[in-house]
Amino acid sequence: KLTPRPVPLAVADMATLERVTAAAFGQRRKMMRQSLKGLPGALDALDAEGIDPQRRAETVSVEEFVAVARRMGRN
Repeated sequence: KLTPRPVPLAVADMATLERVTAAAFGQRRKMMRQSLKGLPGALDALDAEGIDPQRRAETVSVEEFVAVARRMGRN
C-alpha cells in the first residue's frame, strides 16, 4: 500500500533519481555496488552517504535513494 507523504522529499534532479532507482532495481537480487557500477559517481555517492554497497536495493530507503541522487547531482 502506498501512502503519499504530507511533504514531498526535495529531489534536485528527478532524472538522476530515476536513473539510480532503475539501475538499482533493474536486476533481481544484485547488490548495490554491482547494480550501480555503470552510473558515473554512483558508488562514490553511496560511500559519501554511508550506504553499504553490499546492501540490496530493496533494503535501501526512499530517503537514501534521494540522498544518493542529490549527491550525484552535485558532481
